[in-house]
Amino acid sequence: MHDDTPSAADLETAAWAWLAYESGLSLARVKHILLEQALPKHLSLHEISHSPAAHLQQSLAISPEEAARLRDWPDQAEAGTNRLVERRRQGLYLLRCNQEGYPATLHHHLPPAQLPLLLSLRGDAGLLDLPAVLPWAGVEVDDSAAAWTTETLLELAAEGALALLRAQPGLDAVLARALLHAQAPVALILAQGLGAYDPPPGLAAALEAGRCLLLSPFPPDQTPAPAQAQAWRGHASHFAHACAHALLLIAPPYPAALWPEQPCFLRPGAPATVGCRADYSDAETLFLRLMEAPAAAAAAHTPLPPAALPDAPPAALPEAPIDTDALIQRLSELGSLPDALAARLRTRRPPSTPTS
Repeated sequence: MHDDTPSAADLETAAWAWLAYESGLSLARVKHILLEQALPKHLSLHEISHSPAAHLQQSLAISPEEAARLRDWPDQAEAGTNRLVERRRQGLYLLRCNQEGYPATLHHHLPPAQLPLLLSLRGDAGLLDLPAVLPWAGVEVDDSAAAWTTETLLELAAEGALALLRAQPGLDAVLARALLHAQAPVALILAQGLGAYDPPPGLAAALEAGRCLLLSPFPPDQTPAPAQAQAWRGHASHFAHACAHALLLIAPPYPAALWPEQPCFLRPGAPATVGCRADYSDAETLFLRLMEAPAAAAAAHTPLPPAALPDAPPAALPEAPIDTDALIQRLSELGSLPDALAARLRTRRPPSTPTS
Protein backbone atom coordinates (compact mmCIF):
# COMPACT_ATOMS: atom_id res chain seq x y z
CA MET A 1 0.00 0.00 0.00
CA HIS A 2 1.29 3.45 -0.93
CA ASP A 3 1.37 6.28 1.60
CA ASP A 4 -0.43 9.21 -0.01
CA THR A 5 0.47 11.67 2.76
CA PRO A 6 2.84 14.33 1.33
CA SER A 7 6.18 14.39 3.10
CA ALA A 8 8.39 17.43 3.64
CA ALA A 9 10.46 16.22 0.67
CA ASP A 10 7.29 16.06 -1.47
CA LEU A 11 6.41 19.65 -0.58
CA GLU A 12 9.90 20.84 -1.44
CA THR A 13 9.98 18.90 -4.71
CA ALA A 14 6.60 20.31 -5.73
CA ALA A 15 7.87 23.85 -5.06
CA TRP A 16 10.92 23.16 -7.25
CA ALA A 17 8.79 21.67 -10.01
CA TRP A 18 6.43 24.64 -10.14
CA LEU A 19 9.30 27.12 -10.22
CA ALA A 20 11.12 25.17 -12.95
CA TYR A 21 8.19 24.11 -15.12
CA GLU A 22 5.24 26.43 -14.53
CA SER A 23 6.37 29.80 -13.17
CA GLY A 24 7.09 31.27 -16.59
CA LEU A 25 10.69 32.07 -15.63
CA SER A 26 13.35 30.77 -17.98
CA LEU A 27 15.09 27.58 -16.91
CA ALA A 28 18.42 29.43 -16.85
CA ARG A 29 16.94 31.97 -14.45
CA VAL A 30 15.46 29.25 -12.24
CA LYS A 31 18.83 27.48 -12.08
CA HIS A 32 20.49 30.72 -11.04
CA ILE A 33 17.90 31.30 -8.30
CA LEU A 34 18.28 27.76 -6.99
CA LEU A 35 22.00 27.14 -7.37
CA GLU A 36 23.25 30.65 -6.58
CA GLN A 37 20.71 31.80 -3.99
CA ALA A 38 18.43 29.18 -2.43
CA LEU A 39 20.82 26.25 -1.95
CA PRO A 40 23.88 28.20 -0.70
CA LYS A 41 21.61 29.97 1.82
CA HIS A 42 20.03 26.67 2.90
CA LEU A 43 16.57 27.97 2.00
CA SER A 44 13.53 25.74 1.63
CA LEU A 45 11.60 26.77 -1.47
CA HIS A 46 8.39 25.44 0.07
CA GLU A 47 8.82 27.66 3.10
CA ILE A 48 10.06 30.72 1.24
CA SER A 49 7.19 30.51 -1.26
CA HIS A 50 4.75 31.32 1.56
CA SER A 51 6.66 34.48 2.50
CA PRO A 52 5.49 38.04 1.74
CA ALA A 53 6.62 39.31 -1.65
CA ALA A 54 9.25 41.64 -0.17
CA HIS A 55 10.88 38.84 1.82
CA LEU A 56 10.72 36.49 -1.19
CA GLN A 57 12.36 39.14 -3.35
CA GLN A 58 15.15 39.79 -0.86
CA SER A 59 15.83 36.15 0.01
CA LEU A 60 16.09 34.95 -3.61
CA ALA A 61 17.60 38.19 -5.00
CA ILE A 62 14.86 38.50 -7.60
CA SER A 63 13.28 41.59 -9.14
CA PRO A 64 9.92 43.05 -8.03
CA GLU A 65 8.46 41.89 -11.35
CA GLU A 66 9.63 38.32 -10.71
CA ALA A 67 8.27 38.40 -7.17
CA ALA A 68 4.91 39.52 -8.54
CA ARG A 69 4.97 36.68 -11.08
CA LEU A 70 5.47 34.20 -8.23
CA ARG A 71 2.49 35.37 -6.18
CA ASP A 72 0.48 32.21 -7.02
CA TRP A 73 3.38 29.93 -6.12
CA PRO A 74 1.93 28.46 -2.86
CA ASP A 75 -1.47 27.51 -4.34
CA GLN A 76 0.01 26.14 -7.57
CA ALA A 77 2.68 24.16 -5.71
CA GLU A 78 -0.01 22.61 -3.50
CA ALA A 79 -1.78 21.35 -6.61
CA GLY A 80 1.59 20.10 -7.83
CA THR A 81 2.07 18.21 -4.58
CA ASN A 82 -1.18 16.35 -5.20
CA ARG A 83 -0.03 15.45 -8.72
CA LEU A 84 3.34 14.34 -7.36
CA VAL A 85 1.70 12.01 -4.82
CA GLU A 86 -0.61 10.59 -7.51
CA ARG A 87 2.34 9.97 -9.83
CA ARG A 88 4.22 8.25 -7.03
CA ARG A 89 1.24 5.94 -6.56
CA GLN A 90 1.64 5.06 -10.25
CA GLY A 91 5.38 4.45 -9.84
CA LEU A 92 6.71 7.77 -11.19
CA TYR A 93 9.06 9.83 -9.03
CA LEU A 94 10.73 13.23 -9.26
CA LEU A 95 14.24 13.56 -7.85
CA ARG A 96 15.91 16.90 -7.05
CA CYS A 97 19.59 17.47 -7.79
CA ASN A 98 20.32 17.86 -4.06
CA GLN A 99 18.58 14.65 -2.96
CA GLU A 100 20.07 11.30 -2.09
CA GLY A 101 20.04 8.99 -5.10
CA TYR A 102 20.65 11.70 -7.70
CA PRO A 103 23.42 10.28 -9.95
CA ALA A 104 26.79 11.53 -8.72
CA THR A 105 28.12 11.19 -12.27
CA LEU A 106 25.93 14.13 -13.33
CA HIS A 107 27.52 16.35 -10.68
CA HIS A 108 30.97 15.20 -11.77
CA HIS A 109 30.45 15.62 -15.51
CA LEU A 110 28.10 18.56 -16.02
CA PRO A 111 28.52 22.25 -15.22
CA PRO A 112 25.63 23.87 -13.31
CA ALA A 113 24.19 25.37 -16.50
CA GLN A 114 23.65 21.86 -17.90
CA LEU A 115 22.70 20.04 -14.70
CA PRO A 116 19.06 18.84 -14.67
CA LEU A 117 17.37 20.30 -11.60
CA LEU A 118 14.85 17.46 -11.51
CA LEU A 119 14.88 13.93 -12.89
CA SER A 120 11.90 11.72 -13.59
CA LEU A 121 12.31 8.08 -12.60
CA ARG A 122 10.19 4.98 -12.93
CA GLY A 123 11.37 1.59 -11.70
CA ASP A 124 14.07 0.53 -9.26
CA ALA A 125 16.18 3.62 -8.51
CA GLY A 126 18.59 1.35 -6.61
CA LEU A 127 19.95 0.21 -9.98
CA LEU A 128 21.81 3.53 -10.11
CA ASP A 129 24.08 2.13 -7.38
CA LEU A 130 25.60 -0.17 -10.03
CA PRO A 131 28.37 1.07 -12.36
CA ALA A 132 26.65 2.08 -15.61
CA VAL A 133 28.09 1.32 -19.06
CA LEU A 134 26.80 3.22 -22.11
CA PRO A 135 27.35 1.64 -25.55
CA TRP A 136 28.11 4.25 -28.20
CA ALA A 137 27.94 3.77 -31.96
CA GLY A 138 28.21 6.92 -34.05
CA VAL A 139 26.85 5.16 -37.14
CA GLU A 140 24.60 2.20 -37.82
CA VAL A 141 26.56 -0.96 -37.08
CA ASP A 142 26.58 -4.33 -38.80
CA ASP A 143 25.31 -7.60 -37.34
CA SER A 144 28.77 -8.62 -36.14
CA ALA A 145 29.27 -5.42 -34.11
CA ALA A 146 25.75 -5.67 -32.71
CA ALA A 147 26.34 -9.29 -31.65
CA TRP A 148 29.64 -8.38 -29.95
CA THR A 149 28.01 -5.49 -28.09
CA THR A 150 25.12 -7.64 -26.93
CA GLU A 151 27.45 -10.38 -25.70
CA THR A 152 29.72 -7.88 -23.94
CA LEU A 153 26.86 -6.14 -22.14
CA LEU A 154 25.43 -9.48 -21.04
CA GLU A 155 28.85 -10.47 -19.66
CA LEU A 156 29.09 -7.14 -17.83
CA ALA A 157 25.58 -7.55 -16.47
CA ALA A 158 26.54 -10.97 -15.14
CA GLU A 159 29.47 -9.31 -13.34
CA GLY A 160 27.15 -6.68 -11.83
CA ALA A 161 27.30 -3.69 -14.18
CA LEU A 162 24.25 -1.80 -15.45
CA ALA A 163 23.59 -1.37 -19.17
CA LEU A 164 22.63 2.25 -19.84
CA LEU A 165 20.70 2.61 -23.10
CA ARG A 166 18.86 5.33 -24.98
CA ALA A 167 15.26 4.56 -25.88
CA GLN A 168 15.64 4.92 -29.63
CA PRO A 169 15.50 2.75 -32.76
CA GLY A 170 18.55 0.93 -34.02
CA LEU A 171 21.27 -0.66 -31.93
CA ASP A 172 19.86 0.56 -28.60
CA ALA A 173 16.52 -1.10 -29.34
CA VAL A 174 18.26 -4.37 -30.30
CA LEU A 175 20.30 -4.30 -27.10
CA ALA A 176 17.28 -3.47 -24.94
CA ARG A 177 15.32 -6.44 -26.30
CA ALA A 178 18.25 -8.82 -25.74
CA LEU A 179 18.93 -7.62 -22.19
CA LEU A 180 15.28 -7.66 -21.19
CA HIS A 181 14.91 -11.17 -22.62
CA ALA A 182 17.94 -12.26 -20.58
CA GLN A 183 16.44 -10.58 -17.47
CA ALA A 184 19.54 -8.41 -17.09
CA PRO A 185 19.35 -5.01 -15.34
CA VAL A 186 18.79 -2.10 -17.74
CA ALA A 187 18.40 1.67 -17.45
CA LEU A 188 16.69 3.45 -20.34
CA ILE A 189 16.98 7.18 -21.05
CA LEU A 190 13.85 8.60 -22.70
CA ALA A 191 13.72 11.72 -24.88
CA GLN A 192 10.34 12.72 -23.45
CA GLY A 193 8.54 13.11 -20.16
CA LEU A 194 7.82 9.85 -18.36
CA GLY A 195 4.30 10.90 -17.39
CA ALA A 196 3.29 10.69 -21.04
CA TYR A 197 5.01 7.33 -21.69
CA ASP A 198 3.19 4.01 -21.64
CA PRO A 199 5.77 1.18 -21.60
CA PRO A 200 5.08 -1.93 -23.71
CA PRO A 201 4.23 -5.17 -21.86
CA GLY A 202 7.74 -6.63 -21.76
CA LEU A 203 9.24 -3.43 -20.43
CA ALA A 204 6.40 -2.98 -17.96
CA ALA A 205 7.05 -6.49 -16.61
CA ALA A 206 10.76 -5.72 -16.15
CA LEU A 207 9.86 -2.49 -14.32
CA GLU A 208 7.52 -4.38 -12.03
CA ALA A 209 10.20 -7.01 -11.35
CA GLY A 210 12.77 -4.35 -10.42
CA ARG A 211 15.13 -5.14 -13.31
CA CYS A 212 14.61 -1.89 -15.20
CA LEU A 213 14.74 1.85 -14.58
CA LEU A 214 13.40 4.62 -16.82
CA LEU A 215 15.09 8.02 -16.59
CA SER A 216 14.27 11.38 -18.15
CA PRO A 217 15.65 14.91 -17.68
CA PHE A 218 12.47 16.38 -19.21
CA PRO A 219 9.31 17.60 -17.42
CA PRO A 220 7.00 14.63 -16.77
CA ASP A 221 4.12 15.83 -18.94
CA GLN A 222 6.11 17.09 -21.93
CA THR A 223 6.63 15.37 -25.26
CA PRO A 224 8.49 16.92 -28.18
CA ALA A 225 6.73 18.28 -31.23
CA PRO A 226 7.87 16.58 -34.46
CA ALA A 227 10.17 19.51 -35.26
CA GLN A 228 11.79 19.20 -31.82
CA ALA A 229 12.23 15.43 -31.71
CA GLN A 230 15.80 15.41 -33.06
CA ALA A 231 16.94 18.11 -30.62
CA TRP A 232 15.35 16.24 -27.70
CA ARG A 233 17.09 13.01 -28.74
CA GLY A 234 20.40 14.87 -28.85
CA HIS A 235 19.80 16.27 -25.37
CA ALA A 236 18.85 12.82 -24.05
CA SER A 237 21.99 11.34 -25.61
CA HIS A 238 24.19 13.94 -23.91
CA PHE A 239 22.39 13.25 -20.64
CA ALA A 240 23.01 9.50 -21.04
CA HIS A 241 26.70 10.19 -21.70
CA ALA A 242 26.92 12.24 -18.49
CA CYS A 243 25.17 9.50 -16.47
CA ALA A 244 27.59 6.78 -17.53
CA HIS A 245 30.52 5.54 -15.48
CA ALA A 246 32.15 4.15 -18.65
CA LEU A 247 31.62 4.10 -22.42
CA LEU A 248 31.69 1.03 -24.62
CA LEU A 249 32.82 2.50 -27.95
CA ILE A 250 31.60 0.45 -30.89
CA ALA A 251 31.99 2.65 -33.98
CA PRO A 252 32.96 6.29 -34.59
CA PRO A 253 32.18 9.15 -34.53
CA TYR A 254 32.62 9.12 -30.76
CA PRO A 255 31.30 11.75 -28.35
CA ALA A 256 32.93 15.15 -28.78
CA ALA A 257 33.92 15.36 -25.09
CA LEU A 258 35.42 12.53 -23.08
CA TRP A 259 35.77 13.06 -19.34
CA PRO A 260 39.10 11.92 -17.86
CA GLU A 261 37.40 9.88 -15.13
CA GLN A 262 35.08 8.08 -17.56
CA PRO A 263 36.94 5.01 -18.90
CA CYS A 264 36.36 4.07 -22.54
CA PHE A 265 36.56 0.54 -23.87
CA LEU A 266 36.87 -0.15 -27.58
CA ARG A 267 35.37 -2.94 -29.60
CA PRO A 268 38.27 -4.93 -31.08
CA GLY A 269 39.24 -3.40 -34.42
CA ALA A 270 37.53 -0.06 -33.79
CA PRO A 271 39.79 2.99 -34.23
CA ALA A 272 40.99 4.65 -31.03
CA THR A 273 40.27 8.24 -30.07
CA VAL A 274 42.21 10.88 -28.15
CA GLY A 275 41.52 10.69 -24.44
CA CYS A 276 40.14 7.15 -24.57
CA ARG A 277 41.67 4.57 -22.23
CA ALA A 278 41.14 1.47 -24.35
CA ASP A 279 42.26 -1.29 -22.03
CA TYR A 280 39.24 -3.60 -22.10
CA SER A 281 40.23 -7.25 -22.04
CA ASP A 282 37.33 -9.16 -20.50
CA ALA A 283 34.11 -8.52 -18.59
CA GLU A 284 35.60 -9.09 -15.15
CA THR A 285 38.51 -6.72 -15.81
CA LEU A 286 36.14 -4.05 -17.07
CA PHE A 287 33.86 -4.47 -14.07
CA LEU A 288 36.74 -4.10 -11.62
CA ARG A 289 37.91 -0.99 -13.48
CA LEU A 290 34.41 0.43 -13.21
CA MET A 291 34.58 -0.10 -9.46
CA GLU A 292 37.59 2.22 -9.40
CA ALA A 293 36.03 4.90 -11.63
CA PRO A 294 34.16 6.82 -8.87
CA ALA A 295 37.39 7.45 -6.94
CA ALA A 296 39.01 8.89 -10.06
CA ALA A 297 35.91 10.98 -10.72
CA ALA A 298 36.05 12.50 -7.25
CA ALA A 299 39.65 13.59 -7.82
CA ALA A 300 38.94 15.01 -11.28
CA HIS A 301 35.75 17.08 -11.01
CA THR A 302 33.70 18.91 -8.41
CA PRO A 303 31.42 21.24 -10.43
CA LEU A 304 29.17 22.19 -7.50
CA PRO A 305 30.65 23.06 -4.11
CA PRO A 306 29.29 21.04 -1.18
CA ALA A 307 27.85 24.26 0.32
CA ALA A 308 25.49 24.49 -2.64
CA LEU A 309 23.91 21.16 -1.76
CA PRO A 310 22.78 21.43 1.87
CA ASP A 311 20.77 18.22 2.03
CA ALA A 312 22.80 16.16 -0.44
CA PRO A 313 24.49 13.08 1.02
CA PRO A 314 28.27 13.26 1.52
CA ALA A 315 28.57 10.42 -1.03
CA ALA A 316 27.47 12.71 -3.87
CA LEU A 317 30.50 15.03 -3.85
CA PRO A 318 32.77 13.09 -3.84
CA GLU A 319 31.60 9.51 -3.84
CA ALA A 320 32.35 7.55 -0.68
CA PRO A 321 34.49 4.41 -0.74
CA ILE A 322 32.57 1.39 -1.93
CA ASP A 323 30.83 -0.72 0.71
CA THR A 324 31.94 -4.12 -0.57
CA ASP A 325 29.52 -6.18 1.55
CA ALA A 326 26.55 -4.03 0.50
CA LEU A 327 27.60 -4.27 -3.15
CA ILE A 328 27.92 -8.04 -3.03
CA GLN A 329 24.49 -8.29 -1.41
CA ARG A 330 22.98 -6.01 -4.08
CA LEU A 331 24.53 -7.98 -6.94
CA SER A 332 23.37 -11.26 -5.42
CA GLU A 333 19.80 -9.92 -5.24
CA LEU A 334 19.90 -9.05 -8.95
CA GLY A 335 21.06 -12.47 -10.07
CA SER A 336 23.96 -14.85 -10.11
CA LEU A 337 27.21 -13.44 -8.71
CA PRO A 338 30.22 -15.58 -9.64
CA ASP A 339 32.07 -16.87 -6.58
CA ALA A 340 35.41 -15.81 -8.05
CA LEU A 341 34.26 -12.22 -8.49
CA ALA A 342 32.77 -12.10 -4.98
CA ALA A 343 36.08 -13.34 -3.57
CA ARG A 344 38.04 -10.73 -5.50
CA LEU A 345 35.73 -7.96 -4.29
CA ARG A 346 36.09 -9.07 -0.66
CA THR A 347 39.86 -9.18 -0.78
CA ARG A 348 40.34 -6.13 -2.98
CA ARG A 349 41.83 -3.02 -1.36
CA PRO A 350 41.08 0.55 -2.49
CA PRO A 351 43.74 1.86 -4.92
CA SER A 352 45.01 4.38 -2.33
CA THR A 353 45.48 1.77 0.44
CA PRO A 354 49.02 0.36 0.62
CA THR A 355 49.40 -3.34 1.01
CA SER A 356 51.33 -4.68 3.95
